[in-house]
Amino acid sequence: MTRRKVSLLSLSLATTALATTPVWAQTKWDLPAAYAASNFHTENLVQFAADVDKATAGKLKITVHANASLFKATEIKRAVQGGQAQIGEILLTNFSNEWPIYAADGLPFLADS
Repeated sequence: MTRRKVSLLSLSLATTALATTPVWAQTKWDLPAAYAASNFHTENLVQFAADVDKATAGKLKITVHANASLFKATEIKRAVQGGQAQIGEILLTNFSNEWPIYAADGLPFLADS
């Protein structure tokens, strides 16, 4: 191989390596929530976002959008499936029409302790 071909090959490999190397910059996710900020569901999500921030040393920031300000409760699942939101909270019982086992989450007295 000539020196020029080796140089072009090295440049090509270096470019490929840089293009496929993950960027370690901060990542931001949106988390739509259907409930008001004072609701325990949303308070738990805010705590979850803080725990993720701490566990990732700030590399993953999750912004909780309370009070259905980003998506309505019925739209959150599709928004996540379609890539419009990276993460979201849904109540499984609302989707029991898709799979009946989801209704088990809302059955009273299913667990006795």
